[in-house]
Amino acid sequence: MIKRYLKLFFKWFTLLLAMISLAVAFSFLEKGELAKEISFSLNLPSKEMWQEETAAPPDIQESVNQWEYLGNPNEIIHELKEPSKRVKLRNGQVMGTLEAKEVRIYQDARVGSIVAKEMVAIYGGTVTQDVQGSQVILAPDMRAEHERNPNYSFDPQIENRNQGIVYGNVTGEDIQTFVGTTIMGNAGSEESRLDLAGSIQGKVTGKQIILRSTAIIHGDVLTSTESVVMEPGANVLGKIMNTENKAIRIVKAETPGANLSHYNSANRYDGTERVVVQDENKAFLFLLWLPILLGILAALFITYGFFTNDAAASMENITLRPLKTLWFGFVSTALGIPLVFLLFITIIGIPISIALGITLVLASLVGMSGVCLKIGRKVSSAFDLKQFSQVKEMLLGILLVAHLVWIPLLGWLVLLVLGIMGLGSVTMIWYPRFRDRWSLWRQSRKQKKEDNPIEKSSEETPITIDGGDTKNE
Repeated sequence: MIKRYLKLFFKWFTLLLAMISLAVAFSFLEKGELAKEISFSLNLPSKEMWQEETAAPPDIQESVNQWEYLGNPNEIIHELKEPSKRVKLRNGQVMGTLEAKEVRIYQDARVGSIVAKEMVAIYGGTVTQDVQGSQVILAPDMRAEHERNPNYSFDPQIENRNQGIVYGNVTGEDIQTFVGTTIMGNAGSEESRLDLAGSIQGKVTGKQIILRSTAIIHGDVLTSTESVVMEPGANVLGKIMNTENKAIRIVKAETPGANLSHYNSANRYDGTERVVVQDENKAFLFLLWLPILLGILAALFITYGFFTNDAAASMENITLRPLKTLWFGFVSTALGIPLVFLLFITIIGIPISIALGITLVLASLVGMSGVCLKIGRKVSSAFDLKQFSQVKEMLLGILLVAHLVWIPLLGWLVLLVLGIMGLGSVTMIWYPRFRDRWSLWRQSRKQKKEDNPIEKSSEETPITIDGGDTKNE
C-alpha cells in the first residue's frame, strides 16, 4: 500500500515539476514577469534584459498645487506657455495660445486657444479658437466649480454674465458641456466620451455619447460604437451614423436631475454601462445560444460518425476506469497545451505544434462524444426509455451536457471534469496506437537499411597510384 502511494506521489510530483519547468522556460522566452522576478532575485546576467524598461526618475518634481493666478482685468498677454504649471485665469485676456498642465478660466476671461495635458475647465469664459485637453468642461458659470467643490463660493450676481463659448473645435478624452454653453465647431474624436447638454454648431464624434434633453446638435453625430444615448428632448439636426457604416441603436434614456448634478463622480455617466442598462430588449441574448448549440451538435455528431469505435471505447474507459481517465486527461492537458505554445515559437516546431494542437482538439471532441453518449444512455435507461435509438441517446446527452454552462460555477466545473475525462479516455486509446506505429516505422527503416546495404569500397585490393615510372613486362 505504501509503495502504491509513493508511486502516485512521484507521478504528481514529476508532473508538477515538469509544469513548473515549462512555465519558467516559457517565461524566459517571452520575458515574462516570472522570469523577471527570478532574474532579479538571483541576480542573473539576464537581469540586464529588463533594465531598459525602468524609467529614470524625472529631474524636476512638479508640485500638485503649483498654480499661477491671473486676475487683472486690464492685462493682455500675447501668449502663455507653462506646460509644468496649472493656470487660473479670472480676468484679462490671452490673445494667443495658453499652454499649461491644467487650465481654468472664469467670468470675463478671454483666451485664444488652450492646450492642456490634463483638465480644461471653462466656467463662463470665452475661447476664440480650439480647446484641447484630457478632460474638457464647458459651463456657463461657476456653479460647475461649486458642484466639484462644495466649499467653493461664488457670487450669484455674476452667474449669467458669460455663457461659456468656444469659437473652435474641442477635443479630449472626456468632454462635458452644460446647459447654456455653445461650441461653434466640432466636438470630440473617435476615442472621446461626451456628455452634452449645450449647443454644438458642428460635428460630434465619440465612442460614448450622451445627449441630454437640452442638447442641440447642428451637425452629424458619429460614433465608433453601435449606440447613442439620447434623453427625450435632445435635438440632432444632422445624421446619426457609425464610423464604419454599421447599424445605430438609439437608446432612449431619462436621467434624474439637472445637468449640473451629473458632474459629481458618483453621478458621472459611464457610457458602457448606461447603454447596456437602458437596453429594453434582451431576448436576443437567448437567440445567440441557438447557433452555438447547433454548432456543438454538428461537431460532436460528425466526430462520432468518423470515430464511432473510438467514441465507444472512450465511453467504456470512462465507465470502467474513471480515475485513470481523469489522470490521463490531466497529464495530456498539462503537458500538451504548454508544449503546443513552446513549439509554435520556433520555425522548425511550427508544423509539429499545429499537428499536436489538431490532435488535442480532435481527441477532446471524440472524448466528449463518448461522454455525451454515456450520459444519454444512462439517462434514457434511468427513465426507462427503451425505445431510444443510439442517435437519440447521443442527442439527449449533447443537450444535457451543453446546457451545463447555465449552472453558475458548478456547471462549468462539471463540464471541465467531463472534458478532461473524455480527453484522457481517448489518450488511453490513441497513445498505444501511436507508440506501436512509431515502433513499426522504426523497424521498417532498420530492415530497409539491412536489405539494401551500402556497397563498400574495395578494402581488400590495395590502391596503387601510377606515378609514370611503370615498366612493361
